[in-house]
Amino acid sequence: MVIQLENVTVSYTRDSPVLKGVNLKIFDGERVFIIGPNGGGKTTLLKTILGSVKPVNGVVKLFNTELPKFREWWKIGYVPQNVTQLFEAIPLSVEELLYSGSVKGKSMKPSEALSLVGVEDIDEIMKKRVANLSGGNLQKAMLALALINRPKLLLLDEPTVFVDQTGIDAFMHILNKLRREWGLTMLIATHDVAAISTFASRVICINRSSLYDGDINTLISSEQLCNIYGFHVYSLRHGHRWSET
Repeated sequence: MVIQLENVTVSYTRDSPVLKGVNLKIFDGERVFIIGPNGGGKTTLLKTILGSVKPVNGVVKLFNTELPKFREWWKIGYVPQNVTQLFEAIPLSVEELLYSGSVKGKSMKPSEALSLVGVEDIDEIMKKRVANLSGGNLQKAMLALALINRPKLLLLDEPTVFVDQTGIDAFMHILNKLRREWGLTMLIATHDVAAISTFASRVICINRSSLYDGDINTLISSEQLCNIYGFHVYSLRHGHRWSET
């Protein structure tokens, strides 16, 4: 098992848990979407899995090891949301960024990682400041950073925000290829119900607690989606399905 949460509760203040009694199992090679309303705890869930937020109750395991004893962090790649703000005041080039995340004996070359995620003009991109990249190239650079050590688990927080449909399709094509060729396990937090409605997969709905775990099409055809968001959600479908090839 890659991820296991047992009765996990997380709270930033004593009287208001952000996550309450969450149970979760993610198995090797799965691609799972976490959906839910803003403030429902999706980002907190990812941070709890990564150990940057400590639960007040419950157990978190990675690769069958309890989180406090887990040491093989090269196995995990992570792309946070709002990454643009992270680099505005840091004069870091893409090449320096990728080297900063490399683990000796595990990593690929920066140029190899950028090629893997579909970057064109690699030599030019590597010399650019991260803060000066376009939205699409910044997304690819951050994905390359997450993949630099050939991880076993990839965590993505709102990867489709500020990306147009063409960019979303290209991004998902890359993820499909990695899942197929690497057997990579993926956990993707998103609010974009419309996007994942075209990409049938296991979904877990979070609004402070686990409210649903199952197939996306079953969820959309039920009233459960309305209950989760607290209002009616129109599951608009994009023009075509993301291909597995």
